[in-house]
Amino acid sequence: MNIRNIALVTVVIFAVSALSAYAQAPVKKAAAPAKKTSATAAPAAKTPAAKPAATTAPKTAPAAKPAAKPAPQVQASTAPATLSPFDEAVEKLKSSEPGPRRQAADFLGQSRDPKAIPHLLKALNDPSMDVRIAAVDNLGMLRAREATPKLSDILSKDAEPRLRQAAATTLSYIGDLAAGPALVGALKDADPGVRYAAARTIGVIRYMAAEDALIELLKDADVNMRRGAISTLGQLQSKKAVSGLKKTLNDPDKYVKLETVKALGDMGDASVIGEMKKNLEDADTAVKMATALALAKLHDASGLGLAHEFIRSSDPMLKNQAADTIAAAGDEKSVALLEELIAAEPDQNNRNMLDYAKQRLSARLKNLQKK
Repeated sequence: MNIRNIALVTVVIFAVSALSAYAQAPVKKAAAPAKKTSATAAPAAKTPAAKPAATTAPKTAPAAKPAAKPAPQVQASTAPATLSPFDEAVEKLKSSEPGPRRQAADFLGQSRDPKAIPHLLKALNDPSMDVRIAAVDNLGMLRAREATPKLSDILSKDAEPRLRQAAATTLSYIGDLAAGPALVGALKDADPGVRYAAARTIGVIRYMAAEDALIELLKDADVNMRRGAISTLGQLQSKKAVSGLKKTLNDPDKYVKLETVKALGDMGDASVIGEMKKNLEDADTAVKMATALALAKLHDASGLGLAHEFIRSSDPMLKNQAADTIAAAGDEKSVALLEELIAAEPDQNNRNMLDYAKQRLSARLKNLQKK
């Protein structure tokens, strides 16, 4: 082989080697991305696996802490919260200060809960007068008949007039006739306030056995006691008291006369009409108008003229009494008068009052026509 041929072979071999090297280069480059993809996937697999493990551990640890803390907190807060307002008031009755005890007695009465009655009965022995009075008053609010014996005892024997008066008043709310004897005894109490309260309560509970004691009081030197006794006898509609009340029609006190004519009008005893008519001439307008109304209730129209006069009064009390008198004893002329006044009356309340009187009068006249 000559030198020229050797050079040609050498060139061919070099070219083949170069082509071989070039063909192998992409294989190496393609292998590199494969490794990178593998390397990237590996951390992705490790990261989720590691994170849940790390996340689960902290969640477990705090969950144990709240479970341990609430137990003492709940115990500390529920101890006072277990007491209801009612129970708190019962506890307050044991306070060393009278103020909270009195407030507790008031709360128990206002609760209207019958369970308060035994606690208030116990409070009747409280060392504080104000607490005892609060207990008395609130037993009345609860209409506690269980308290009648104790209240009657207080009314009869307690040394404090304020407490005796409170007991007499509370017995009117309870309405137990068993308190009657104690109330009658209290009509002779040394304290005027106790006597007045006892008389009023006798009227409220309609204790008829008190008639004789009340009739005796018609001659009492205390004008307020006379008024109270007359008012109560009227509530009782005591027939036994009529003769005594005829005398008090002439009492020098205006209010005694007013109570007397009212009581006699309510009693419905026509035998007093003659005596009562004299008071239509009384110097006091209120006495005259009250007498006209009382007579109308007894079906006597002697005071109708006065009623026609005072139905135009600017005094609301006189106007109302006149309207009631006309309704009870009026005639056809009275109907025409009321219609005239209704048409001219600018005040709606007065128109309503006049119209109501007209309706009652018309109904009464209609019933009389049927008879």
